[in-house]
Order: sequence, then C-alpha cells, then structure tokens
Amino acid sequence: MKKIVMSLSVLLLLSACGSDMGANESPTEQSPSEEANEQVNKTNTREANDSNQNGEDQTITFVPQKSDLDAGLSIESDETLAELAGIIETTDYSEIGTEDDVTIQYTGLYYQTEKSIQPIFMVTNKTEQSYTNMDMVVSFKSTDGGSIFEQEKFHLSQEEFGVLRPYTSMPLYLTIDSSKIEVLEKITQTRDEEISIDYFDFETVEEEI
Repeated sequence: MKKIVMSLSVLLLLSACGSDMGANESPTEQSPSEEANEQVNKTNTREANDSNQNGEDQTITFVPQKSDLDAGLSIESDETLAELAGIIETTDYSEIGTEDDVTIQYTGLYYQTEKSIQPIFMVTNKTEQSYTNMDMVVSFKSTDGGSIFEQEKFHLSQEEFGVLRPYTSMPLYLTIDSSKIEVLEKITQTRDEEISIDYFDFETVEEEI
C-alpha cells in the first residue's frame, strides 16, 4: 500500500483560533505600600494559576481503531498511527473537535493504491459518553464546490472501529471514488474545505472511565 502524506501540519477544520495559552508574563513589581494593587496582583496570579491547571487537565487521547490493534499495529510499530498520534499530541486541545459533541476532521493524509483512495479523518469525542456501532451521514467538499462526499452513509461497527470513549480521537479511513482524487488533492494542498456530520445515530456504552 502506497501512502501519500501532505499537509501534516494542518489538522484543524472545525477548530477555533488558538490563543497563546502558554505565554505567562511575570507581573510588574508594585509598591508594597499600595494594598489595593497588591490584592489585585494576588487575585490575578491565582486566576492565572487556576487557568493553567485547567488547561493541563484538558487533553485528547489518540486511540487506534480496533481493527488496527487486532492487526497488531500500534503507535510504536506503525508510521501512520505514529504520525496521527503526534498530530493530536502537538495540537492545542481547543483546536481538536468541538466541546460537548462528536466531530470529524480531515488530517491531510490519505492512502492511495491502484484500486482505492482512503482519506484519513479523525473522529473526536468531547462528551462524557462512550459510543459504538455509530451510523454517520458525512458531507465533505471543497469550499469552491468540488464534492468528495455528499451526505454519504457510513457505519462504524464495534467489531471494526471499536468504542469511541470520552475525550479520545480515533482515525477513520473512508474509501472514495478514484474520480475524486483531484478534488482531494486540492483540499489537501489548500485546506479550503467543509465537512460535517449531517446525521448521527449510535449505541451508548456504560463503563467506568
């Protein structure tokens, strides 16, 4: 299987603009005689510390599909899984998926063989619920009108895909018609795209998190 890799640095389709959350400037020294200013500084410092702590608690974990694991693949042994895990690890939490929702994003990676083309997406769960046996209707197109999927139906079975647990992101390999390769290449290069889950049905999984 031949793998074509492009635009590795771009994962974010439905993301908000990330702020520089890691840049904390030291407060300017205030006169100890000004009690009000001292209290403000203490309050600001406490709020900044709380904000940093909350940010550290917010993480998305990359999890391979069950079929990948059943095939003996892992982040350590498979180049593609390692690349996908690296994208999730190095991307800000706020830029992966949407809060309180299940979302799909194109990674900018795809497999291509003589017989098939498979764009690689990430499905991210930012809810408190685990999902399996999911039915999705997906639309994926270029902003200039070129379409890859137009309300295409997909079934993500527990046997193949596995369970999408809270605050995890899993790869999704969707086969497209070979006639769509030019549109896919354009999207991969420009990242001018629109993608949506137009319908979502599922089974919930009750388990200890």
